[in-house]
Formats: sequence, C-alpha cells, structure tokens
Amino acid sequence: MNNNTEISEEEISVAAYYIWEKQHPYEILCWYLAERELYIKKGFQKPTKKMTRQRAGQIFSEHPPYDVLCWIIGKYNVVISQNLPNQHEISSLSE
Repeated sequence: MNNNTEISEEEISVAAYYIWEKQHPYEILCWYLAERELYIKKGFQKPTKKMTRQRAGQIFSEHPPYDVLCWIIGKYNVVISQNLPNQHEISSLSE
C-alpha cells in the first residue's frame, strides 16, 4: 500500500456517497466490504469466494450501520484506486 498518500475525508465522503446513492441491499454491502478488505490485506490480489463469503458473514453478524458500510467501502475504493494506477484490477471486484 502506498503509505505516502494521504486520503482526505472529503475523498472518502464522495466515494461513500456514490456507494450510498445506489442503495444496494445490506447483504451486498457486506459482501463488497469483505471483498475490498481482503483484497487490500492480500496485497491487491482478489480473494477467493469462500474467503469473501466467510468475511461477509462476519461483517453481517456484526451489523454495522448502513452508512458506516458505505464509508468504509468508499475509503477502500480510494485506497485501491490510489495504489493501482491503471485500475484494471478494481473493475474485477463487484460494484
């Protein structure tokens, strides 16, 4: 991860808004969050569906608020886009 690049709260807010405005079902947001979290933890490698399913289940059972899910997904989207200049990999993640 590129630790020299700071992410502004405004960038995260905009990214979170784009997630929120789509009004995805709660379960889908849990999946998106799990997918992005694991993607970053695995060094920008796509996680397996089994890993994603397990993590999404954990997130769902923790029941974070809808807006918090949007915020974290937005933040991860910014992190991913800053670390993948050609951005072809992020398109392979669900959205």
